[in-house]
Amino acid sequence: MKPRTATKKINKNKLITKIDPKSLVSEDFRVIRTNIDYSGIDSQYKSIMITSPEPNSGKSVVSANLAVVFAQQGKSTLLIDGDLRKSSVQYFFPEVRSGGLTALLTGRIQLEEAVEETEVENLFVLPAGFLSTNPAELLSSKKMKELFKKLLTMYEQIIIDTPPILAVADAQIISSLVDGTILVFRSGYTSKTNAKKSVHVLQQVHGKIICSILNDHKNKKDAYYYGK
Repeated sequence: MKPRTATKKINKNKLITKIDPKSLVSEDFRVIRTNIDYSGIDSQYKSIMITSPEPNSGKSVVSANLAVVFAQQGKSTLLIDGDLRKSSVQYFFPEVRSGGLTALLTGRIQLEEAVEETEVENLFVLPAGFLSTNPAELLSSKKMKELFKKLLTMYEQIIIDTPPILAVADAQIISSLVDGTILVFRSGYTSKTNAKKSVHVLQQVHGKIICSILNDHKNKKDAYYYGK
């Protein structure tokens, strides 16, 4: 797959693919979507986890915008905020206000109450909900595994935003559920050591890496770089 760059920077709380679908950055996300589709010819990437080595790398921006372009493709798409420690989906979809994943896993609400429609056609969101004191235990629970199996029968595409993989064990746990992982690195911020460590951590738990995305790339004002 060829690298792909974009010519605008994205505001961290903006859904550029929704606000300006004809922009060069939106086109970049569509190219990433297409490359993922072609990468999955032999093994379909119906469920994708998006993570980064450290916080503030732009993984949540990538998660939200990638979910939008999959939905724009006509696929019923579910974006799951799997960061039960520091959720972010509400910044992109303020209309979503359910109790979310934590309330669902603790039996406080039912699935139909937890998942909400968004203003983007075909796109649904399962927010993180209230912050949990035991996120790793919830994500590794039997109930989470059963829930994920059910969601796979309900949606054509699932995108999961997770905490940084080097910070806590949550992303490693979720990687065992999904078909593949996208790693987001931030130019001038993510060290080569941390990039290599994040790859090694995923390999240790047999997680499949679909690709990596270099965010905030300053070369010729580019913001994103896609690479296998």
